[in-house]
Amino acid sequence: MDIQKHTTTDIMSISKAFAESGMFPDIRSAAQAMVKIQAGQELGIKPFAAMNGIHIIKGKATIGAGLIASSIKGSGKYDYRIITQSDKVCEIEFFQGKESLGKSKFTIEEAKKAGTQNIDKFPSNMLFARAISNGVKWFTPDVFQGPVYVPEEMETVDAVAVVVEPIEPILEAVAACDDKATLTKLWKGMSAELRTNAVVLQAVKDKGAEFDPKTTIPQGEPINIDPSKQTVA
Repeated sequence: MDIQKHTTTDIMSISKAFAESGMFPDIRSAAQAMVKIQAGQELGIKPFAAMNGIHIIKGKATIGAGLIASSIKGSGKYDYRIITQSDKVCEIEFFQGKESLGKSKFTIEEAKKAGTQNIDKFPSNMLFARAISNGVKWFTPDVFQGPVYVPEEMETVDAVAVVVEPIEPILEAVAACDDKATLTKLWKGMSAELRTNAVVLQAVKDKGAEFDPKTTIPQGEPINIDPSKQTVA
């Protein structure tokens, strides 16, 4: 799926607008929105769809089953058809044109054995999520630019294979900070995983600041910054 590639400046501007809109309850800062949008861009997903369909769980980017499904049907190359869907089993057949590529089946027994989340509350939905995410890996991997997982898999998949929270846009945002207020606001909006990342810590240190990864309070004053732009005491 081809989408317009946004520059880091574009992403920062879009992230700020999304964060300030109040439309996304799970987003508390532009930095968090930026992570979602950048993860979406790397997977070929447009910004608004990424904000709604990508979820950062334990520092990992996961994609909602609805976004996976719509991406398959919107690819122009692949399609799928649900053969069976119930509280006991979900089976999905995948197609390229009229050619059947294969079937992905996931049962309630497999879900319980794998420790699938929320299987007791929403069994039909959870079985669909697992069946379609497996099918994408097996039959339509080029829909996305890397392996994708649904949130229900987070306790069971190899974390190395999950899309890792990107830090490149955060590093560029840190480098762009030219006053204490901006740097502090960016730091407060970072996830715990980013605040303990050695590369991110080095980036803020290069700006002349010392931060405690366990808090959101800067431990030192940024240096080489124009005093006239200092807006935080």
